[in-house]
Amino acid sequence: MFKINVSEEDSMFLINIGGNISKEEVNEFFIEYKENIKEIRTSKYNLVVHPHEFETDEAHSIKSIFKKFMKSGFKRIYILDKIGIKENLRLSKLEKKFFYNKVTIVDSMTEIE
Repeated sequence: MFKINVSEEDSMFLINIGGNISKEEVNEFFIEYKENIKEIRTSKYNLVVHPHEFETDEAHSIKSIFKKFMKSGFKRIYILDKIGIKENLRLSKLEKKFFYNKVTIVDSMTEIE
């Protein structure tokens, strides 16, 4: 399950992720995602990804999702990590360097600037 909320007041583009995510759901999400980012100037918004307990059939789909997020031009990308994503990221050294240059992992919404 993917759910998108856009807050103009906070300049925040929030994506909640949870449940069992299939390849079809990822494709449907990107259609909705593209429609939503067309309506805003991404450089003025922070992207906040809030994963809840979730599973996916294909581990590489999460990597492809974040690659697309990084290419969208958001001011900053945050992951609200309540489920230990940081410990479970499987990235090469080069991927980690690029990922952490663009993404900040936080424990709560109060840490988001």
